[in-house]
Amino acid sequence: MSDDFELLKRWKDGDKAAGNELVDRHFSSVYRFFRSKIDSDVEDLTQRTFLASLESFDRIKEGTFRAYLLGIARHLLFHQYRNKRTHGKLEDFMEVSAEDLMGTPSQLRAMHEEKKLLLKGLRSIPIDFQICVELHYWEGMGVADIAAVLGVQTGTVKSRLFRARQMLRERIEAMHVSDQLIRSTIDDLDRWAAALQKDFGQGGSDGDEG
Repeated sequence: MSDDFELLKRWKDGDKAAGNELVDRHFSSVYRFFRSKIDSDVEDLTQRTFLASLESFDRIKEGTFRAYLLGIARHLLFHQYRNKRTHGKLEDFMEVSAEDLMGTPSQLRAMHEEKKLLLKGLRSIPIDFQICVELHYWEGMGVADIAAVLGVQTGTVKSRLFRARQMLRERIEAMHVSDQLIRSTIDDLDRWAAALQKDFGQGGSDGDEG
């Protein structure tokens, strides 16, 4: 099996089959990165992420291809938020949440209650903290790769993960739903995070799998 960076180089040299293989490998990761944070232009941003990976090929220094790719996705996400912001100053992404910028996610209507609660919680914490949690739970990324995506030191990632999980629990516990639903979501966070990961990796599908 070809290395991701080898495929990227071949794609840059004109090998479309290599490009298709690379996209097939990583499409779900990039697609769900956007889909949990915005409600439109997800397909377009996903395609732009892969194309941008070609343009900045010569600037790759270290880390895995997926970390490199999701770092590009994060940059495009922030650019998208800035373009959508029609009034006022756009706050620091360590402070502002997807909910602040985009409102309630449209995906909620078809979701299982625990997944719905978790998504609302994720979108209510600051965006860079949301990214940190999702990379950990959904992509199974280690601290070094998460640091590469966020452009921070590994020690910063560890502290952000701790704080992000704490904030997520606080947001969920503050929601106006039954104590039983809150406990079910928080006590089985790994399961519901995995369920959301599966849903959001399916391009164009808003359906619920139970």
